Amino acid sequence: MKYFTSIIIPWLSTMFIIWILTPPSQPSWIKHLVFLITMLLQLICFFIILKLQLFQKSEVQREPFFGLTEKLYTITIFTAFAVYIKGLWALTPDTDPVWIKHVFLGLGLAVFAGLTLYFAFKKVDELPDDRFYTNLAKAACFTLLLVLLSFIVLSLVTFFRPFTLTAGMVLIFSAAMIFIFDLAFYVFEKRGG
Repeated sequence: MKYFTSIIIPWLSTMFIIWILTPPSQPSWIKHLVFLITMLLQLICFFIILKLQLFQKSEVQREPFFGLTEKLYTITIFTAFAVYIKGLWALTPDTDPVWIKHVFLGLGLAVFAGLTLYFAFKKVDELPDDRFYTNLAKAACFTLLLVLLSFIVLSLVTFFRPFTLTAGMVLIFSAAMIFIFDLAFYVFEKRGG
């Protein structure tokens, strides 16, 4: 618990300072949405790291298993992060020296693209079975259904209040759909599809 609070307090204070120092965006809800999504993704990463550290302490030292499911999770999560960073890059306004935004977001994009490629080419000893393909198909169908429903809702909303859909919004939506695919696959995998 000490470890958890020693990370959360500096993280929240740092995000609050960055939020105060960030200039307002046009429209104003973009800044709040970007920071909310960023904090949620960072919180998910913190919990995964904390769970992995507690899991490693409780077990006897043994060779970690890296199967098809783990490969799918790592590739899709890192791809979602990379697409999300590209969406932030397109959506956020330029900083005062323009190169600061490009350097930090470019480094983040390069790191996540490199991790995606590393896990994509990592060798797996496990062969897929019917259950894996079934859960993969269910998760893909569920995500496609959500995408189609969100497009229908978006088309209905634009009848009443037209707005411009920018590339950054589309990329952030795509990253969210990749992440929802991951969550759907996790639920179908744990449910014993």
